[in-house]
Amino acid sequence: MQTVRRGRPAIGRSGSPAAARRGADWIFISAVLLLTALGLVMAYSTTFFWSQVKEGNPLTIFSKQLLYAGIGLVGFAFFSWLDYGIFRRFAVWIMAGCLVVLVGVILFGDDVFGARRTLLNGSVQPSELVKLGVIIYAAAWLASRRDQVRSVSNGLIPFGVIVGVVSFLIVIQPDLSTTAVIVIVAMAMFFMAGASWKQLGLVVLIAVSAFLVLITIVPHATIRVNEFIKVWRTPNEMDYHIRQTLITLGGGGLFGNGIGASGQKFGYLPTPHTDSVMAVLGDEMGLLGLVMTLALFVIFAWRGLRIAHNADTAFGSFIAIGVVIWVIGQMLLNVMAIMAMIPFTGVPVPFLSVGGSSLVSLLIACGVVISVARGSRMLREDEANAGLPGAAGQAKGGRAVRASSTIRGGHSRARFARAHRAKGAGSAAEAESTDVIIVGRDVRAGGGLRRRIGQRSPSAVRWRGKWNGT
Repeated sequence: MQTVRRGRPAIGRSGSPAAARRGADWIFISAVLLLTALGLVMAYSTTFFWSQVKEGNPLTIFSKQLLYAGIGLVGFAFFSWLDYGIFRRFAVWIMAGCLVVLVGVILFGDDVFGARRTLLNGSVQPSELVKLGVIIYAAAWLASRRDQVRSVSNGLIPFGVIVGVVSFLIVIQPDLSTTAVIVIVAMAMFFMAGASWKQLGLVVLIAVSAFLVLITIVPHATIRVNEFIKVWRTPNEMDYHIRQTLITLGGGGLFGNGIGASGQKFGYLPTPHTDSVMAVLGDEMGLLGLVMTLALFVIFAWRGLRIAHNADTAFGSFIAIGVVIWVIGQMLLNVMAIMAMIPFTGVPVPFLSVGGSSLVSLLIACGVVISVARGSRMLREDEANAGLPGAAGQAKGGRAVRASSTIRGGHSRARFARAHRAKGAGSAAEAESTDVIIVGRDVRAGGGLRRRIGQRSPSAVRWRGKWNGT
C-alpha cells in the first residue's frame, strides 16, 4: 500500500509557515562587511603608489574599488531581500547566459598579454560572475537528481559534461586558476550531494590528468610550474616574484610595520594589490593581522555552513555550500601560492584583492546566502499550493524540517548533516508497511515500492507532470 501525506503547513500572520520563520544571520553579515572594509583598507594601501605612477593620482584605483564596493553592497542588500527560490526557476537560463557570455569573451574580449578574459576595456571579468551562475545551476541540478547522483550514467557523466563545458570555455581564454576554482567547487558540491568515494576519486583523477596536460600546453602555466620547482631544488635561483612575496610576507614580524608602511610595494613586489595582497597585509599588520584575517574567513565558513545546515530546501543548502567552498578554496589557493606551497596561481583573495567583478560577484553571492538563511517563501508556497508538506512544514515535535532532512530524505547517503525524518500520523506498524511519499520541489517522490517491484504503481504521484522515482 502506498500513501501520500498531504496538507498545508500552519500559516502565520506573515504568510509563511509558522514553523519555518527565519531571519538573517547577522554574524555572517558582520563577517562579510568586515572583510569588505578590510579589503578597502588594503586597496588604498596597496594602490596609492601604483596609481600615482600610472595615473598621476594616488586615488584613481582606490576610488574605482570604492565604487565597486558600493555597487556590490547594493547588490548584497537586494539579493538578501530577494527570495532565492526565483533562481531555481531560472537556473537553466542562468547557465545559458553564462555560456553565452563566455563565448562572447572569447570572440570579442580584450586582448591583454595574449589572453582574453575581460570585456569593456578590462572593466568586467565575466568568469567571476560565472562562478555564481555555476553554483546556482549545480545546486538546482543536484537538488532535483537526488538518488541519481550516485549513478554514473545519470549522475556523474551529465554533471561532468556541464562542468566540463564551462571549464573548457574558461581554459581557452586562458584562465587556469579560475577553472581550478570552479572545478573544486563543483566537485565539493557533487560530493556533498551524496556521490560515492569511487566517483570522487575518478573525478579527481580526471581533473588532475587534465591539468597536467594543460600546464604542458599553456606557456605561462609551464613557466610557473618550472619556477615553483626551482624554489625547492635551487632556492638561490627562485623566481623574482616568489622571492619578493616571501620577503614581504615575513617582513612584518608579530605586529607589523603599520598600515601603509610596507616598503616592498613601492616597485619591488609585482601586483601588490591583487595576487600578493596577503603578503602586504602580513608586512603591514604582522602575524597577528594575518591570524585575525584568517579568523574572519573561518567565521564566514562556520556561519555559511550553518546556514546550509539549517536551510529550508536542499537547493538553498547546496547554494550556501558552494559559496563557502568558493570563498575559502580561493583564499587557501592564494595563501598557499604566496607561501610557495603550490605554483603561483594568480588567484585573487576574496574581498581583499582589488577587482571590481570579483568584489561585486562575491557580495551578490553572499546576499543570496542570506536569502537562503531567511528561507524561500516562493518554494514553500509552491509546495503548499500543491497540497504537499514542503521542507518548511511540520516535522516530528513540531520542528521545521531543515535542508539536512530534505537532502537525506531524498538520498540516504547524502553527507550534509543528520536528517529529521518527517513523521506521519499513522502508527509505526503502518509506517513500516506503507511507502510514504513526501513530494515537493526539493523532496523527491519516494517510489521505493515501485523500485522494489520494478514497475510503476498506478497510484504513483506525479511531480510537475512527470513520474518520480523512476
